[in-house]
Order: sequence, then structure tokens, then C-alpha cells
Amino acid sequence: MTEHPKYTMVKTAMLLHVPFFASLLLDVMQVKVGKFPGMFPEAFDQDGNPLPEVTKQAATMATNGRTIWMDEDFLERMPIECLVFATCHEIGHAMLEHMARAKYYQQIGFEGTEFSPVLWNVAGDFNINDMLDKAKIGKIYRDESGEAQWLLDPKYNCDMSVDDIYRQLLKNGNPQSGKGGNDGSFDKHIYSEQQINPAEMKRAIQSAVDTARAVGKLPGELERFATEFLEPKVSWRDILRTTVVNAASRDTSSWARPHRRRLTSQGVYLARPAAFGCDTIICLVDTSGSIGEKELNVFFTELADIIRTCSPRVIWVVGADSRVASVEELPGDVDITGNPPKVGGGGGTDFRPAFEWVRDQGLDPDVLVYFTDMCGPFPEEEPGYPVVWCSITKDQQAPIGRTIYVDLGQ
Repeated sequence: MTEHPKYTMVKTAMLLHVPFFASLLLDVMQVKVGKFPGMFPEAFDQDGNPLPEVTKQAATMATNGRTIWMDEDFLERMPIECLVFATCHEIGHAMLEHMARAKYYQQIGFEGTEFSPVLWNVAGDFNINDMLDKAKIGKIYRDESGEAQWLLDPKYNCDMSVDDIYRQLLKNGNPQSGKGGNDGSFDKHIYSEQQINPAEMKRAIQSAVDTARAVGKLPGELERFATEFLEPKVSWRDILRTTVVNAASRDTSSWARPHRRRLTSQGVYLARPAAFGCDTIICLVDTSGSIGEKELNVFFTELADIIRTCSPRVIWVVGADSRVASVEELPGDVDITGNPPKVGGGGGTDFRPAFEWVRDQGLDPDVLVYFTDMCGPFPEEEPGYPVVWCSITKDQQAPIGRTIYVDLGQ
């Protein structure tokens, strides 16, 4: 099949001027040029024929994180430098896994709230467009007055994460909603299973960095963009929240996992309630002498957010040093913000008694979170449920479960 001549010009321009994105385009992306009623239904009639009066606004570009669809009329009417910008923009979505992350948030919500795909798309566009504009990669499309027609706002820039921009948009609303044809964005985001394997993308990005450096065409903003992907500096709070939510969501079906406590003690098989995000979260807090009020305040602040996000039926907060010193059972809708549970203890540290207590109570938590300095003997065997260790001690891993380093200064 003959390649569209203008798309050939776009590729040539990218090879000459932005070899980083050209390398990614040729390495891991697929491009389709034509008319795509399925992607832009508002631009076509019921027979799939373009509607001229709206086509220029609605039929543009789309991506699912691997394939880029280009409407041929959009390709024809746009200047080459704007098409370079737009193509690099779509590659940026693939780099940052915006579609895969959106699909995940659609399933679980975002920090305890209903997820808005529209605002997520806008947040991703703001982030990428600012980087491309600062790195002078192609040109963002502007009207005759010079105003950018694609999302660009210094308040929502590439120094922010997409999650942070999304949070701000939730508070402030979309400042350009309705502008253009796609809620202020020129492109459409398609959520599908066809994602580039993260390891494959990382290899491709490193290769693209090497290629661009070799010819001296890796702008500072772009280099930082790529470096942050290859060496991500993700907040421990985001890692903790995602890890716990993933673990707690491992099974929400009513009959798949019975209440083990009632099954073993009463011989009755009862379904787990399905009206909650999960059933049981256990929070173990190391109350040995090395854990102070500052550390506990940080941890309970994050625990409050985890409770809101996971919506458990019940949460157990257990204080333990070398023994279980305090136990509090709380309803899942509790708000501990500003009123954290009291935990007892103050002696040495031994993690094993707390796990033995969970077993003896017949509890089968969706996830167990242990906040500790990691100084003590660990259980030798996996307990049969997910365990997340929140460690204030760097470079020390628990032998079971997942360990997350909690940087109290971050």
C-alpha cells in the first residue's frame, strides 16, 4: 500500500529535526492514514460518509498507545510543523502509558472518586504539549491571533505529573472544555488492551536517547522527559496507594473468598459482602521505641486516603512491638483524618506475633499493611494474603510481601 505523501514528509522532517521521536515512531509505533468513522463518529453520517461541516473540527488524530490514526483531511490541511508536533504528542502518550493508566483508573476510580476520562485526557495533553512547546519540537497549532488551539497553559506544565494536573483539574474544572472538537484537545484517546510492553518501551526510549545524543539533537526539556521515564522518581505515596489498591482489588466477587473466621469457627460458608470496594484491611503499626509521633502522623495521613480509596467493609488497626499491644476494629467508612487511632506498645520489635494474631483470629485480609523501621525478626513463610511493608529504613527489604520505602521528608 502506497504511503500518503504528506505523512512521508512528516516522517522525513522528524528524522531530520527530532530524531528521538522519529526513532520511537519507527521502532514501536504503528500509523494508519485514512478515514475512520469508528474513531470520529461525530464527523460521519450513518453510512460512514464525512460530514464536511464538522469534519475539520472532529476528525483529527487518535491513539490507543500503540497505533496512531491520522484523518487524511486533517493531514492535508495542517502545516508540516504542526503535524510533527501532533505526531510527537501521540508518541508521548504511549511513552507515559496514559491509556493503560486510564484504563486502570476506570476500573478502580481515582483516589476514592469516580474517574473522569475527559479530564485525564486533558491533563495528559497539557503535560505533553508543554514539554513539546518548551523543547521547540514542531509547532503547536495557533489561530490568526497567535492563540494556541491545542491545550497549553503554564498552570498545567511538564514539571507536574499527569496525576497532579488531573487533581488540579478536578478542583478547577477544564479551563478549555468544549474548545475545538475534543474537549479542547485535537486528538482522541482510545483505551484498549493493545499496549506496548513497558520493557519494550524502555528499550526503545534508551535507543532513541542514544540516537538523538549521537547527532546532537536532544533538547534539555526532552532529555529530562526521557530520563524521568527511564529513571522514574515516583512519590512513595503514589506507589503505596497503587500497591494497596491493587492488592485489595484482587478479588471482589461475593462467593470467591468466604469469611475464613466464620467458616472455621462456625462451619458456615458465608459470602463476602459485595457492596464494598474490598472486605478487610489490616493495618499493623510498629509501636516499638523507634517509631515516634511524627512517623505515625505521616502514616495515618496516608492510611486515611487508602481507606477512602479502597472502601473496605472493616479495617483493623493493630499496634505491635514484640507482642500485640492494641487492637481496634473500625468500620470501613471511618474518617481518621485529624483523629488517628491510638496504638499501644513501646518495647522491642518482633513481627511474628502480629501475623500469628491475624491467623488466630481467623482473619483473611484483602491486604495487610505494616508500618515499621524493619528492625526485627520476620515470619519465614508467606501468610497467604498480600503484605505491604511501609519501611522508614532505606535499602532494606522484607523477605515476604512488597517493601516500600517511606521518605518522611517527601
